[in-house]
Amino acid sequence: RTAKVRPRALRTGWTTGTCASAAAKAAATALRDQAPQHRVEIALPGGRRVAFPVESCAYSPQQGTAVVVKDAGDDPDVTHGAHLTAMVRWRAEPGVTLEGGEGVGVVTRPGLGIEVGEPAITATPRAMITEAVAEVADPGVRGALVIISVPGGERMARKTTNARLGVLGGISILGTTGIVRPFSTASWRASVEQAVSVLAAQGQHTVVLCTGGRTEKAAMALRPDLPEVCFVEVGDFT
Repeated sequence: RTAKVRPRALRTGWTTGTCASAAAKAAATALRDQAPQHRVEIALPGGRRVAFPVESCAYSPQQGTAVVVKDAGDDPDVTHGAHLTAMVRWRAEPGVTLEGGEGVGVVTRPGLGIEVGEPAITATPRAMITEAVAEVADPGVRGALVIISVPGGERMARKTTNARLGVLGGISILGTTGIVRPFSTASWRASVEQAVSVLAAQGQHTVVLCTGGRTEKAAMALRPDLPEVCFVEVGDFT
């Protein structure tokens, strides 16, 4: 008689937004305490607090820098293993100012909910990074400049739909719950919704839904009158 083998549950992971928030808090703490940080705890949007190992950390009286490596769990994410890097400097003005560095894309088209010219860091990660840094520095007394970068991010972005959505020069810092759930339709659906929002913002009225790359090429040949932004890969989940 053969014993039944229970399938292993798929492992969840962390979004780029969560890892960027952890790196930002570690960098701010290193700057404040002038001491290396090896572990950092942040709050997820739902209120749960999670601790992350800090891959590397450096500091001086002027700035702190920290790296948190993204673990996407069992999700086939192109950003798995990415080194989310945050550099923090104090500012005299209150509040947290967020900028994108190397490997973080810049928005060049409307429709993503981010101003054109701004780094591709969506609303939830912006709020998480601001909250994480505020836990370390009193935002009413002094402010902070936070620069998020991802070494190799531009190369990773070539495997995404960023360029078509008008995000150039790197990856996007994303996340709504802070958690990556492997093989879920939620992230795929979100990417389709983004694509439709971008084409709508450019005044287009036609959406061509394609299951994959070959289908898309065939559809483009059939409809050469439509701009590239009208073609949206929706995959087999549909």
